[in-house]
Amino acid sequence: MQDLKNLIAAKMIVFTPQSERVARLALKRPEVVAFGTTLSIAAECRVGPTTVCRAARLAGFDNFADFKDLFRQHFKS
Repeated sequence: MQDLKNLIAAKMIVFTPQSERVARLALKRPEVVAFGTTLSIAAECRVGPTTVCRAARLAGFDNFADFKDLFRQHFKS
């Protein structure tokens, strides 16, 4: 998770304005991603569910499930 934060801080990952909302929420409130769905996260960020999936891919994940898994693992540790 720290690696993801570092990449974003170093501007190594470039998000669209909408997907940036998802990334900001994920870092500020990781429990929303860990225990939410694409629909619940999208509603929270006022974007479409496709944008949530796009944000996960822009962050370097193959899909939303892999993105979500990172946040779940964060809470397990």
